[in-house]
Amino acid sequence: MRKFLLLLIAAVFTTAAAFAQVTTSSMTGTVKDNKGVALPGATIKAIHEPSGTVYAVATNNDGYYNIPGMRVGGPYTVEVTFISFSKQTYTGITLQLGQSYILNAELSETGTELKTVNITGTKRIVTAKLGASTNINRTQLSTLPTFSRSVTDFTRLTPQANGGSFAGRDARYNSITVDGANLNNTFGTSNDLLPGGGAQPVSIEAYDEISVNIAPFDVRQSGFTGAGIYATTKSGTNTFHGSVYGFYRDQSFNGTRVGDFDLSSQNAKATSKTYGVTLGGPIIKNKLFFFGNYEHEVATTPGINFSPTGGSGLGTVAATPVGDLQKVSEYLKNKFGYETGGYDNFPAFQPKNTKALIRFDYNINDKNKLTVKYSYLKATSDQTVNNSSTPNNAAYTFTGANGSPSTRASGGLVNNRYSNRSIAFENSNYGFLNTVHTGTAELNSTINSKMSNQLLVTFKKYGNPRTTKGTTFPTIDIYNGAGDNYITAGSDPYTKYNEVIDNTTTLYDNFTYYAGKHTLTGGISYEYQKVGNAFMPGAAGSYIYNSLDDFLNDRAPVQFTYNYSLLPGQDKVFSANLRIGTISLYAQDEYNVSPNFKFTYGLRADKSIYLENPVENPQLSALQFPDPNSNTGALMTYNSGQWPKSVWMLSPRVGFRASLLSDKSLVLRGGMGIFSGRVPYVFLTNLPSNSGMYNFGGVATAAQLANIKLVQDPSTYANLFPQSAGTAYQSASVVIDKNFKFPQIFRVNLGIDKNLGNGYSATFEALYSKDINAVRMRNVNLKNPTGTIQEGDYTRARYVGTGSATTANGFTSVSVTAQDRNIYPNNPALSVIALENTNQGYAASLTAQLNKTFENGFNASVAYTYTVAKEAFSTVGTTATNVWTSTSNVGTSNDVELGNTAFVIPHRIVGSISYKFNYLNHGSTSVGLFYQGSAQASVNGGYSYTIQGDLNGDGNASTDLMYIPRKASEITFLPYTQTVNGVAYTYTAQQQQAAFEQFINNTPYLKDRRGKYAERNGSYLPWYNRIDADVKQEFYIMAGGQKHTLQISATVINLPNLLNSAWGIQKQTTTMQPLALVGVDAAGNPAYNMRQLNGQLINTPFQNINTTGTTWSALLGARYSF
Repeated sequence: MRKFLLLLIAAVFTTAAAFAQVTTSSMTGTVKDNKGVALPGATIKAIHEPSGTVYAVATNNDGYYNIPGMRVGGPYTVEVTFISFSKQTYTGITLQLGQSYILNAELSETGTELKTVNITGTKRIVTAKLGASTNINRTQLSTLPTFSRSVTDFTRLTPQANGGSFAGRDARYNSITVDGANLNNTFGTSNDLLPGGGAQPVSIEAYDEISVNIAPFDVRQSGFTGAGIYATTKSGTNTFHGSVYGFYRDQSFNGTRVGDFDLSSQNAKATSKTYGVTLGGPIIKNKLFFFGNYEHEVATTPGINFSPTGGSGLGTVAATPVGDLQKVSEYLKNKFGYETGGYDNFPAFQPKNTKALIRFDYNINDKNKLTVKYSYLKATSDQTVNNSSTPNNAAYTFTGANGSPSTRASGGLVNNRYSNRSIAFENSNYGFLNTVHTGTAELNSTINSKMSNQLLVTFKKYGNPRTTKGTTFPTIDIYNGAGDNYITAGSDPYTKYNEVIDNTTTLYDNFTYYAGKHTLTGGISYEYQKVGNAFMPGAAGSYIYNSLDDFLNDRAPVQFTYNYSLLPGQDKVFSANLRIGTISLYAQDEYNVSPNFKFTYGLRADKSIYLENPVENPQLSALQFPDPNSNTGALMTYNSGQWPKSVWMLSPRVGFRASLLSDKSLVLRGGMGIFSGRVPYVFLTNLPSNSGMYNFGGVATAAQLANIKLVQDPSTYANLFPQSAGTAYQSASVVIDKNFKFPQIFRVNLGIDKNLGNGYSATFEALYSKDINAVRMRNVNLKNPTGTIQEGDYTRARYVGTGSATTANGFTSVSVTAQDRNIYPNNPALSVIALENTNQGYAASLTAQLNKTFENGFNASVAYTYTVAKEAFSTVGTTATNVWTSTSNVGTSNDVELGNTAFVIPHRIVGSISYKFNYLNHGSTSVGLFYQGSAQASVNGGYSYTIQGDLNGDGNASTDLMYIPRKASEITFLPYTQTVNGVAYTYTAQQQQAAFEQFINNTPYLKDRRGKYAERNGSYLPWYNRIDADVKQEFYIMAGGQKHTLQISATVINLPNLLNSAWGIQKQTTTMQPLALVGVDAAGNPAYNMRQLNGQLINTPFQNINTTGTTWSALLGARYSF
């Protein structure tokens, strides 16, 4: 395959030598005579040539005109007429999504012949944008590389982008709409831009244009503090157009070498097939049009790569004997009729998705245009059983490796359920079923020359329930009597009653009045959202057995847990339930001070109204905690049955655009204002889902276990646990500050656009954002620290331990207990995470961009962006608790410390080239290249060097930022012995000290920060040059007066690696925690072990990622279109 692609590329180059939505475009300008006098009442008639759609308005008393609600794209022909003056015609005009095209016309008196003006090159798109934005048009969508066929393959063209993040902010703080319909991943349990479980809810084939707006000063755009992403779909025209297409790839389309490392053995069989059809055209010419798309994708991916001892020997051979698995399978079938599924030679996974879209556009008349659209996605995927977690994190005791009792204090299994020591049955795996329905109805009306209106109604319905393979059955984990769990049967412990729903309905009405030089806009919108999550870990029951003999002889398990509903008549409980309505009012004035200066100012007000309060847990509400705003030690409580106050969020904005030269080739633009967004709703719904009022996770006591037998219906033992709510609170509880507000930022943007001539244009962009209301997670059950640790010139706060003392190698450490750090120590695991606000945090970026457009089909763009983004608290995580536990600080995770956001890349270069070469009127070759140069992202951005262990004793392991000593001798190392693959390695303190010194010297970031603390997300992987390529070969024939095209395409990601296996190599860290904490003594002195990897002390920061996921990959496609 590699040779074929290289030949193809060579041949080609030889031949080629919730808020207000954005769904349309507009046109604005002036009409004057050749003496510069305004012509009031002049008629402007714009015709969308493909569909014959006509838009007509007249100029006002000052000669200004505005045409709103126009179709995106073009080409347009515009005719300007006035009594006693010659008609002026303009052709070749293209409109961008969400931008207003500026067309200023000059008429001469009758008798003067005016030639038609053909708008070409960069003049085709002359917009009146104010703030930072990027538009991706249909040409770019069809020519630039897209391997995943996703929106993010194109939004990455935005200079301020980093994956799904923009301007250094969490991707969940974006807002994305398609034809005005909200397609946000509102619940926020992943960073996917769109709902669908990774499948795209709308095919890339259906998109017409995508716009990324980071600083729009139009108050109609809101609902984000990252970026507003607006997309429109294709519409029908007066000519029937359609296509049939398909894409294919398999394991032979992957590279198999990373440098000298051979990956052939890892390149398991895999396929991906996509096929679809599009069709659009007129139902009534010039009047009613349709466009439709259908697409189906199915893939085969490697599933379980383990086999039991004595089995097929495929993949990794686990220590589990095949005979033991047979016994368990036969026992469950004979006694319960339950089919476990296979346990060897597992079938491949088969994710698949089907999507469809239909759109109608109706030109009711010249003044009213109606659009109706519906889209649908159904996606299924296979997932492996949960790795090693057990419901409720309940403690249990089993027989350890040495035959003595061993206790798992926080639950969980010793090994993953699929590992070199354990095997799970096939029916213990599960799946996802994602469905997305969206709909849009939009009416754009031009009432008269002074008034227009946009009415928009949309809905989204999203669900992703988990599906069980086979019959639902209790989870069974079996130990081998020698310290290892080695068999898992039954259903995944987290699948029954696990579902997310996310439904949104919106209504918008925008009214515009044209008053001389003023364009006045006012609007109102209402958005209703219902989000919910049913999550009942252990709802099918969960058993852990000490041995196979115990299981087969129906002896008592060592653990039994069962999660059940506390609401009468509801077995499946959506405890994470939120119904919220948001009303928005806004008004603005776009003031055309002169033909060369426009000033916009407006005000927006949003208010979210919680339509139903959660059920209060009086036990949780009664807990008293120190008031953070009090200097007198006053106490406060949190109402667990109440959402935060509903308040009006005000967003004033101003913007301007000034043409500094008479030919309008130099434009200064910008503005400032407040942008209001939303929080991932999972943070809010953690309040009811962790309150203990909706469902309860029961854990059997030792006395109860003696009488528990395996039964298929776990409710048999429901009477062992509380049957009424409110008698206790959960260990991981969440509360919300009554004054909590949704995120708000103050954003300033200044841009300079220069038309350099000959198709060249340059842009310089400066962007600054300051948090007004950022999200903060704080554990209110945490006391203030009572001691310190001296590290170089710095002092770190810590909790002084009063627990047990442990002596090893002459060093005595003292453990920190719940009494030492918690306000309520009787429940040692209790954390009460409060959702609060902080105004600490900011981001700034500078961008320089150069674009080139040629008339021969060549387009190029390159941009460099420098970004800095700081936040007080990390937002990485899917629950309030794990957000708090993921915040790396020098102090406790409660402390306010500014650090880099997890989504920022300081330096980024992005470029694209597309070229289409036509020849002989019967064929063409298109080449598209995408380049990105930046520090390789670690998950999203940078990473933190922290201590492995809980250095300050706040209960958060591995979040304490590491102190980098001036010399490694400042650190106390203790000798230790580690067994790796059956071999014992001993490391002396001197060896560890030398290795740590070498590690620092080999890590530029650490070397530069000697004598200081590491910064949160302060270190970055090495610079990585990413080049993707797309090649399309087209052949044309004419039949029936219409062109028919056959297209063959090839897309390659990581092109350098295809050309040379030593190029395009990605790196990963060897460790982000080089120091493992042994303990802290009574005086506050810590001792460490230097970490090892494969038996060797780590002394280098990076290593190659030796997987096929980092080599070159290719996608082949074929298409017939007419």
